[in-house]
Amino acid sequence: MSTFSEDFLLNVRLHRIALLVLPFLIYANTLNHEFVLDDGIVITENKFVKQGFSGIGELLTKDSFYGFFKKQGKEKLVSGGRYRPMSLIVFAVTYELFGASPFVFHFLSILIYALLGLVMYVCLQKLFSLKLGQASRPFSLLTSLLFITHPVHTECVANVKGMDESLALLFSLLAFVFFLQYLEVKKYQMIAISGFCMLLGLLSKENAIAYVVLIPLGTFLLHDYNKSQLVRASMVLMIAGLIFVLMRANTLGLNPFTRLSTELMNNPFMKLENGQKVAMNIFEKTGIITYCLFEYLRLLIWPHPLTHDYYPKHIPLLGPFSWKSISAVVIYTSAIATALWSYKTLRVFTYCVASYILPLFLVSNIMFPIGTNMGERFLFMPSLGFIIGLVFLLLKFNHLNYQRSFYMLMPLYVLFSFLTINRNPAWKSNKILFDTDLHTSAQSAKIHNAVAGVLLESVPSIKDSAEIRKITSKARMELEKALQIHPLYMEAHLQMGNIYYYEKDYANAIEKYNYLLSHLPEDEDAFKNLQMALRERGRQLGQSGKLQEATDFIKKALGMNPGDAECLMLMGIAEGSAGNNDVAIEYFRKAIQMEPKNAQAYFNLGIAFKNSGDAIKSDSMFNVAKVIDPQILQKNGLIDQ
Repeated sequence: MSTFSEDFLLNVRLHRIALLVLPFLIYANTLNHEFVLDDGIVITENKFVKQGFSGIGELLTKDSFYGFFKKQGKEKLVSGGRYRPMSLIVFAVTYELFGASPFVFHFLSILIYALLGLVMYVCLQKLFSLKLGQASRPFSLLTSLLFITHPVHTECVANVKGMDESLALLFSLLAFVFFLQYLEVKKYQMIAISGFCMLLGLLSKENAIAYVVLIPLGTFLLHDYNKSQLVRASMVLMIAGLIFVLMRANTLGLNPFTRLSTELMNNPFMKLENGQKVAMNIFEKTGIITYCLFEYLRLLIWPHPLTHDYYPKHIPLLGPFSWKSISAVVIYTSAIATALWSYKTLRVFTYCVASYILPLFLVSNIMFPIGTNMGERFLFMPSLGFIIGLVFLLLKFNHLNYQRSFYMLMPLYVLFSFLTINRNPAWKSNKILFDTDLHTSAQSAKIHNAVAGVLLESVPSIKDSAEIRKITSKARMELEKALQIHPLYMEAHLQMGNIYYYEKDYANAIEKYNYLLSHLPEDEDAFKNLQMALRERGRQLGQSGKLQEATDFIKKALGMNPGDAECLMLMGIAEGSAGNNDVAIEYFRKAIQMEPKNAQAYFNLGIAFKNSGDAIKSDSMFNVAKVIDPQILQKNGLIDQ
């Protein structure tokens, strides 16, 4: 008599239901989440995505970040550039149909993840059918369930932007399924679909290029198809890879790494020496890379604690001789050597090592810089190789007894599901995410800066000065920590200048913005903020009776932005106060040209005409001001006659 577990482990229909439902169960608590982190870059603030269907052409021909920065060159601040149009096209279509609905985007993220689990199940069953026979079905289920529940994947599901990883692996495994189907039935439609899916995977994220190798390698190791036929079929995958490379090169250039950032947050292999940014030496760089390789293994085995922020200096600079670095070198070298030398007898082991190492190598900073030390999202694709090996080893240990293997894995499924569900709430909003991960990534300058940034977002809408200072004092503490870790962190200096501005300490704000511009002369935010600080400092001095000093500051501000209506009005007030009514009138007229609906500008012009003795024009300007704002006279302390 068969048991329930045996029936379940052999029932394909129940497998499909479980794989489709489970992701929604463990990620259901993300459906009410907001957009967080880089969701703004790829969705809510990306002009091409927001154009919906009409933006697809631009998404295919521009860097993925161009639609956010909206200025040539700025999208390449991240090392190597980004060309991932497929995920952005999915976002654009979703935006066209549903608008900027976080619920819909999070639902879609879970759905894609569920489909990935289902395709993974089909792919593994086909791939291991010869090696495991009837046991390939339960093996595929056990492996897919472990992948779906693994907490290290929360970043790629709970964060909508992470859908690029899900899509890349989904299309890569679809390419694998149709590749194997072609070799079974010899229908050329199958290999054409395989190549097309491979191209879609590459267009989702560049690391899918690993499967151009992993698909034929896995087929070679785990099946006995004709080798020449396998080589011919593999050419289609190579053609897909070549098309992607040409499309990427056409968009980003042949070598997008020609200009590497010197900012530590975009290039973790920089350091400060005598107040100057210099590149790390080979030993320091090797130490960081090997330390991260060890941490990747640790996260797969014990995924706690998790954090979205592995930026400098969360990863310590220990050099290549720390025990973690040495352990990583020994483990990875041994695994690669064994896989190469014993591939004929340990074929599954060889494939698992390749499936883990190849996609991880692409994001390891070994071959080219990726802009950060490490990230949990970078484990998404490599984790499949690790999980396949773990489940296969367990199944072999139990002599292919899949029921016993299922019961042994059940506590891990439950634990991983619990950890995933427990981690999801951290991704509710930027504020919650930053506050949560601040405890884990306490040595990251980026997260301290991010916490300060979230705090300061609310300040412009607050009128109470005491409440503003309460917020700015908290933000200042975080920025001081960020600058202690990374003294030349210009974004933190910018936000420190903003704190001075919000506190109306315009003199220190000006000093901070000038400091930033001395390091980054083309920084648009610092330039804009400096102009406003100069203007407000001029207003402040004018209100205290220091007219000449006030005029000097306002002139500097006006020189930086001749179209600033507020500056023009302040200059008009200054000239009017000095008795230069004709000059004041010209400034107010220019202000009105800049802002034709500015009631205060018309009112000020009316005062200037009145002071010059032209009562008719004065009354005319007052009347225009009252049409725009009926309360304008009362606001300026006058009673409407």
